Amino acid sequence: MSKRDKLVERLLSNPKDFTFEEMSSVLNRFGYSQVKSGKASGSRVAFSNDERDYIRVHKPHPRSILKDIPSQKFNCRLERKGFVMINQLCYNGYIGTVFFSEEDSVFYGKVVGISDSISFEGDSAKSLTEDFHNAVDEYLEFCTNSGKQPEKSLFAVKISPDVYNKATLHATRNGLPLNLFVEKIIENNISA
Repeated sequence: MSKRDKLVERLLSNPKDFTFEEMSSVLNRFGYSQVKSGKASGSRVAFSNDERDYIRVHKPHPRSILKDIPSQKFNCRLERKGFVMINQLCYNGYIGTVFFSEEDSVFYGKVVGISDSISFEGDSAKSLTEDFHNAVDEYLEFCTNSGKQPEKSLFAVKISPDVYNKATLHATRNGLPLNLFVEKIIENNISA
């Protein structure tokens, strides 16, 4: 996998320590250049491509670590333009990311949401899926043989302290643990 591919994969994983320079490099890779004038100067930086598609990023200072990566919108744009495929595989309650390395001509991925490291790869969609299933099965077999409790994918959400406090207060007033309160809200919104 090339350095460029690794940087894009890093961005797509929504890291907490992605720098402005890394974001600029990724954007440049996909044909975006920094707009140097107008309302997009100073700490508010805009990047534009030939199609006049703008992505705005706050340039942090004095440290260069981005606090808010516009990853969801950016990832959708990259996928829509055919630059990346953002896919997942699901098997037996586990979720695996899917990436493609042009340099190595291979699909690869890893199981997300657990602390153990489970990776898989294949040179076709079929072989990737088979290797993903085998990797999960081998993990579960290892857990059984070693007496270890298998982990399941976790769900973590970054929210502001204010929203967290309000949600905790509301859940407590309704006699619910916060996790169950959040689960009910999600269930109500996805089944509507």
